[in-house]
Amino acid sequence: MKLRLNVTMIGLGVALMSSAPVLAINLLPPESSADIVDTKTAETLVALHDRREIQPWTMPSHGELPTGEQGELIAYGMKILTYTSRYIGPYAPEKMHRYSSNNLNCVNCHQAGSSGMPGTKPFALPFVNVVNDYPKLDVKMMRIYTVEDRILQMCGTGSVPFAKDSREMKAMVAYMTWLGSKAKRGMGMEGAGLEPISMPARAASPQTGKTLFEQNCAACHASTGVGTRQPDFDQGGGYVFPAIAGDDSYNDAGHMYMVPLLTRFVHANMPLGSSAAAPILSINDAFDISAYVNSELPRKHFASRTTLYPDPLFRPEGFAIPELFPGDRAAYEASRFGPYKTSNP
Repeated sequence: MKLRLNVTMIGLGVALMSSAPVLAINLLPPESSADIVDTKTAETLVALHDRREIQPWTMPSHGELPTGEQGELIAYGMKILTYTSRYIGPYAPEKMHRYSSNNLNCVNCHQAGSSGMPGTKPFALPFVNVVNDYPKLDVKMMRIYTVEDRILQMCGTGSVPFAKDSREMKAMVAYMTWLGSKAKRGMGMEGAGLEPISMPARAASPQTGKTLFEQNCAACHASTGVGTRQPDFDQGGGYVFPAIAGDDSYNDAGHMYMVPLLTRFVHANMPLGSSAAAPILSINDAFDISAYVNSELPRKHFASRTTLYPDPLFRPEGFAIPELFPGDRAAYEASRFGPYKTSNP
């Protein structure tokens, strides 16, 4: 594989990083998203990504939407990300646009902030700086993806092929590009991704999590986790409150199937009205709820999950796939309900 890199030297000006100059990287689009990155290249890219300078949280407002065709395209992208099920879901009224394999809306995870725009809430997987992060290495597949590749990976598995040159794809990318128009390429951003917290140094308790789930989550997501449907669900209406189990949720190899990642999302965003700045649940409660959701609620099985994270060096500790722990139940349990340290050396 020929990975084309543009590497320059920059100095860092943030307190948490060394003042010595480090490598910054600008990835040019690879020849194809099927290109596999080798371990040495991946180590370099991950290190550079982790050492980026962090810029303040910033984004345009509704009043700054451009006029004309571009403004209409951005507004359409905003609508798709907010009402995904209605526009590109399995029951979308326009059959030719049934690109997505589930009835969720992107905003269910990429939540709206105070602006009401999808993907603008800090630590709720925001879109605010996402275009400036791509092309990007995904260690789960050991491939470099563009923004379009990522959208295809997440949404392009419905009954209709999702083309990169479709108006829907262009609209979503236009919206994300507009959100990132005030940010600087090659830099990270405050509030991006998921909340950085420390996991409890213990095994999570699904039993405790079940009680907490019934008290804090079941009223919206239902006791079985299948969510609360809109009255016009079969016409593309989607959910009032999304499914977190079953066929319309993440499978048993998804990112949120890892207890640490789900804990970070739940703590900062659940129940409704919570935020990283003002959480409702404690980290311990979010930890136990996440263990219950991922170990007790049913979800789709991903048959090829053993092919994910092909390089063990980059495999997260919380990626609890039993096939990866043959004959070592203790290590599997420590990954599934932790990660925490076992008594074994």
